[in-house]
Amino acid sequence: MKTATFSICSALVAIVTLGGSAQLTSAAAGSLDWLGNDNYVRCLKYVSALSRGDAAAYDRGRRTCNRQYYPGRPGYDY
Repeated sequence: MKTATFSICSALVAIVTLGGSAQLTSAAAGSLDWLGNDNYVRCLKYVSALSRGDAAAYDRGRRTCNRQYYPGRPGYDY
């Protein structure tokens, strides 16, 4: 009987702890203003088609698109 009471109490504590640790704010997706830049989006689509699943090739192409359509942005990781 004591082990059942103890396990119920520990389960209750675990649930309350889990609920208290949850964040109440929603996740932010970030700025989506780059979607309005048609040439940039076209460049990304082209790079994606050329890379054919190769992550390194896609990353190089994405950085090239960033340099071409967003030049001179200090602190921006190309």
